[in-house]
Amino acid sequence: MTSPRATTGILLVVIPVVFTLGFTGLQMTFDYPEILRRPASEVLIKFAAAGADLHLYWYAMMAAALTMIPATIGAALLWWRQDHFLAALSAGFGILAGIVQSLGLLRWVMLVPTLAAAYTAPGATEIQQANATAIFDAANAYLGMGVGEHLGYLFTSLWTLVVALLLMSSRRYVAIAGLVVATGVAVGMLEPFGVPLAGQINAISFTLWALWTLVVGVLVLRAPNATPATAPAVA
Repeated sequence: MTSPRATTGILLVVIPVVFTLGFTGLQMTFDYPEILRRPASEVLIKFAAAGADLHLYWYAMMAAALTMIPATIGAALLWWRQDHFLAALSAGFGILAGIVQSLGLLRWVMLVPTLAAAYTAPGATEIQQANATAIFDAANAYLGMGVGEHLGYLFTSLWTLVVALLLMSSRRYVAIAGLVVATGVAVGMLEPFGVPLAGQINAISFTLWALWTLVVGVLVLRAPNATPATAPAVA
């Protein structure tokens, strides 16, 4: 039977690998992430013209986000004896990061295919196309920029920050790298306010975050196995 530590470590390794594969696939086939800032009509036409692999890349990104939920819970249990408070915070921020990111990405799996098909359907009227672009713009602003990106950057950076603090005493250089990565991810929250280079810094930081999370997963796998402590019962 796989130990809790091994399961958690494997999940922490799988997340950045799947995330990177999905992200790279979208860059190659969909001009991601630049495509997100282009007119809705252009996005829908490009999406409709793409093949099934595009849907798979978006689903992989969503799956990676969802996997953060069990991975961060498992990591928090492993670190529970070290620091109850920080471990609990890491679980909370990790769960929220997984939820908001997956909700933002879900629109590409379920909503956008329908809108792209409606926009490019033979005989689609201008009103039908206008409705499709209006729905896309609303979903992109709220689920994409608001929930998936803004809140996603917030909770991902907070999870990274707390995990870095948990690692500070035993893996100082990894912890310091985590603090830098967390800051870079959080900078992405400033993009809607017109801060120069915020988007570019965030994109680079997310690539580094994937590598950093992979390293954390390897460290968890290499650590001596032990049964995680359970949370104290509420009186």
